[in-house]
Amino acid sequence: MTQQKARHLPSLQALRAFEALARLGSLTDAADYLSLTRSAISHQLRLLETQLNLRLYERRGRGVTLTPAGQLYAGEVRDVLQHLERIHANLPDQEYNGHLHVCMPPGFAASVVSRHINDFYRSYPTIRLHLSTNRENETIHQPNFDQFVVFGDGAYTDHHVEMLAQPMYQPVCSPTLLNELNITQTRDLDRATLLHLHDAHDWQLWMAGCGGKHPVKVDAGLYFSNILLVLQAALSGQGVAIGDDVVCGDSLRHGQLVRPFGERIPSDRSYYLVTPHSRLDDPNVQAFSDWLKKLLERLLGTSATAAG
Repeated sequence: MTQQKARHLPSLQALRAFEALARLGSLTDAADYLSLTRSAISHQLRLLETQLNLRLYERRGRGVTLTPAGQLYAGEVRDVLQHLERIHANLPDQEYNGHLHVCMPPGFAASVVSRHINDFYRSYPTIRLHLSTNRENETIHQPNFDQFVVFGDGAYTDHHVEMLAQPMYQPVCSPTLLNELNITQTRDLDRATLLHLHDAHDWQLWMAGCGGKHPVKVDAGLYFSNILLVLQAALSGQGVAIGDDVVCGDSLRHGQLVRPFGERIPSDRSYYLVTPHSRLDDPNVQAFSDWLKKLLERLLGTSATAAG
């Protein structure tokens, strides 16, 4: 089998010289634009025409006119150079590789990060991201992790702390349950099963924030040890839960969950990004931090429509 020889392509400098000439219409202007001498531009153009065996332009007084072949070639060259500029602009300014271990609450991991994580992988395919969920008794002082998302008060000493979001609390339930029980007012919650995470704190907080209108026995109902169990019960029409616009955001936007009431209150805790100071300059950590913050800005910029 005969091996084909690689075709000799024009130099990038010659192509840039011709594109500038075609766009500006003057050898002098093209030379000024590229910070070259007029003779250097002319030399590059002669080389290009010789290699292509084409006349690309003709002199007309102090300017130039492109030949038909030159006009066609100029359009193609401009597209190529613009494509190269886009490639250059999108190149990362740092090298991303190796493993990154991030720990976060189960609900945040499942309902926010995992639903969009392929976006991160497409942007940073050389980072080997490991996502883990924390347990109630675990702290941020775990040496095996590079970064943490925590739901708390933000008082994490000896770490770099950034607030990601302060969620808004509201009752949520499935559309089927909403219609079945005809929940339109707070007093209607007496007909529903209340779903709790650990204790009745979130329901008490919401009732107090709404001025205590039509008090409900908020300690009644079912108790779960994991927010994913609470959300699954709510999605399955088993009862009404206190959800937030972060963890429940996608389910609300897609109509899997609805808000029976318009009243929302700010949570007494927030989501924080917590990073050991020793990991702050790691490019992988910086990449995940930037991606996560942009994701939340995008998601929380779209509010779910309250039902009822």
